[in-house]
Amino acid sequence: MRKYFLIFTALLLLFSFNQKVYADCTFEKDGRTIAFVEDELKFYENSKELSVDEVKNLFPDWEVITIKYFDKNKKYILKNRFFKKRQILLLNDTPRTFHLFEIYPETARVKYGNLKEGEIKSLILLRGKKNVRLKHAGGDEFEIVAR
Repeated sequence: MRKYFLIFTALLLLFSFNQKVYADCTFEKDGRTIAFVEDELKFYENSKELSVDEVKNLFPDWEVITIKYFDKNKKYILKNRFFKKRQILLLNDTPRTFHLFEIYPETARVKYGNLKEGEIKSLILLRGKKNVRLKHAGGDEFEIVAR
């Protein structure tokens, strides 16, 4: 019994270290190949998750908001002027997944320039006082409230 346990543990460790990240979107930035996983709202380089600071360096013109800053009602409140636009990058820093979530309204979705494939669905353009939702068809949603 002990022998089987050791073999199982060894195989588990072997497969966990060789885990590949299946990206929905890849792009080149400063000579680096960056992958974005849509279901996690996370960025990777060589199967290593990028930190919030590394993502901020990749997107210097974008305001990075992480999921942990949303309150218990899944709302994030920020101030925005009526005619001002804000570029927001929503980043997941929790173990939660975001399978089949979409950004609403559709006018808040942004296309990023030099993508090889796919899209970065967490890029948001907040216009004026319009709220933006990261919403699932099952009813679960996160909301950025512009005041």
